[in-house]
Amino acid sequence: MKITIGKLTIAILMVVISSCSSKKISKKHSIQNKPNVLVIMVDQLNVNALSCYGGEMQTPNIDRLANEGVRFDRAYCTTPFCSPSRASIVTGQYPHENGIVQNMGWRQKDGITIDDETTGKILSENGYETHHYGKWHVESDSLPYLPYYPDQYDFGYQYKKEANESGVTLKKADSDEYMNFYGQSFPVEGTPYMKGKREHLDSIWSSIGYRDFVTKMGRLKIKPEEWIDGILAKKTIARIKESGETKNPFILTCSFIWPHDPNFAPSPYYEMFNPDSLKIPEFNTPEQKFENSWSRQMVKGYGDEGLKEFLRIYHANVKYLDDRIGEILGELEAQGKLDETLIIFTADHGDMMGEHGMTWKSNESFYEAIANIPFIIRYPKLFKPGVSSMPISLVDIKPTILSVLGEEYKAKVSGTNIVPFFTGEKSMTEAPKYSFCERIQYHPEGKREILSTAKGAFMVRNDRYKLNIYPDGDVFLYDLENDPNEMKNVIENPKFTQDVLELEKALSEWLKTTNWKGVPVKFKYL
Repeated sequence: MKITIGKLTIAILMVVISSCSSKKISKKHSIQNKPNVLVIMVDQLNVNALSCYGGEMQTPNIDRLANEGVRFDRAYCTTPFCSPSRASIVTGQYPHENGIVQNMGWRQKDGITIDDETTGKILSENGYETHHYGKWHVESDSLPYLPYYPDQYDFGYQYKKEANESGVTLKKADSDEYMNFYGQSFPVEGTPYMKGKREHLDSIWSSIGYRDFVTKMGRLKIKPEEWIDGILAKKTIARIKESGETKNPFILTCSFIWPHDPNFAPSPYYEMFNPDSLKIPEFNTPEQKFENSWSRQMVKGYGDEGLKEFLRIYHANVKYLDDRIGEILGELEAQGKLDETLIIFTADHGDMMGEHGMTWKSNESFYEAIANIPFIIRYPKLFKPGVSSMPISLVDIKPTILSVLGEEYKAKVSGTNIVPFFTGEKSMTEAPKYSFCERIQYHPEGKREILSTAKGAFMVRNDRYKLNIYPDGDVFLYDLENDPNEMKNVIENPKFTQDVLELEKALSEWLKTTNWKGVPVKFKYL
C-alpha cells in the first residue's frame, strides 16, 4: 500500500511538473506568435490638418493608415494638456483618477512611477521588447526614465549630445539667430512677418522666461534628418530592423514632438507653403469667456500676417511628420511585419490653429479643435478598414492593446476594450454613447493626490450635442449637427432642456464611476 501511494505521489508530481513545463513552453510560444505594437504619437495635432479627416493639405502616409485601418471621427483626449493625456494613455485612467492633472515640470512634481501599472510595465514583465522614443512628459523627479524602456531616447539631453556630435550647434542662451526651446536654443532664421510684434508678445509671457520662442517664427537652419523628429523616426526604423534578431514581439512608441510649438520648420518643408495662400478660419471669434485668454492674446499679437505664418509653419511640420511616418511604414513593410503589427496613430490633444481666434491649446475651452483628436487603428486581422463614429478616448488604448495581445491587467481602468465591437462579439448598440473630457486645477503642493477641494471643468457629448460645465457656474451647449463650428451657445433655449438633462445624467454617472472626489459639479437641471 505504501509503495502504491508512493508511486501515485510520484506520478502526480510528474504530471504537475509536466503541466507547469508545458505552460511555460506554451507561454513562451504564445509570446513569440503575438503581434507587435507600434504607437505613433503626435503632439498637438488638429484633425483638420490631415487630408483623411477632410483637410486640404495632402498627408498620404497617414491617409494610408486610415484607408487600411479604422479611422475614428469621434475620438477625444482626456484633457487638452500633454502630460495628463499621456498619463491616461499608459494607465487607462482619466486625470482625476491617476492624479496627473497638469504638465510635468510646471506645476506638478510627481509623474508616473515604477509602482504604476502601465501598459509598458505589464508587457515588459511578460517578455515583450519595450521601447519608447521621443516625448514622454510624465516623468517624476524620482524616476525620469523608466526601467522597462531600456533604450528610451530623450528629446532633450540625448538629442543635444547627438546634435553636437553631428556638427549642429545649439546654444544655452537665446539670441537673434537662435530660438530658445525649454533651455536649448536652435538656429532659426526669423520671419519678417513677426517684425514689430515682439514687444507685445513678450508682455504676454513676461512671467515665463523660457517661452521667448513664442515671439519668433521662421525657418529652422538644420537639415530635416538632423531635426529631433527625424532622429526619432530613424531610431524607430532601426529598432524595427533589429527586432528580427529577437523572437519576442515588441511594443514601440514613437512620440513625435511636433507640430507642437515652438513655431519653426526645416527646409524644404518651410518653403512648401505660401502664407498668403493660407486661409484664416472664418469662425474666429471665441466665446466671451475666452476672450482674454493668453491663446486669444497670442493671435491678436500675431495679426493676420503673423497668424498666416503660424499656419504655414504648422502645415510644414505636419507634412514633415507625414513623410517620417511613411518611412516607418515602409520599413515595417520591408521587414514583412506590417500586417503583424497593431498600429495606433493618435495625438495627445489638438491645436486651435486660429479657430475661434486662438492658437495652441487654449487655456479653458473644450472646442473641437483641441478636444477632438485623430485616432486610427490598423491591424487587418481584427479591424476591417472603414470609418467609425464609435466614441473613443485615449483611456481606451491600454485595455485595447492588452486585449489584442491576450495580456491581463490588475489596476482599474476606465477605458473600453474596443476589440469585441469590431470582431462581432458585441453589437455596436452596446458601445459607449458618450465622450468625456476634463480640465482639473492643479494640486497646490504639486502632488498627484487630488484634494477634496479640487475644482474641475467637464465636457460630455453624444452624437449631436456637447455640454461644457465650469466650476464658476458657466454652462455651454452646442448643437454640433447644426453648429459644427461651435459658434452659438444654446443653453438658455428651452427646447434643449431634455437634451441637457440627458447629458447631465451621463456626466453625473461618469463622475461616480470614475471616483471624482473634488468639488461637486453645478448642474443646471439635475
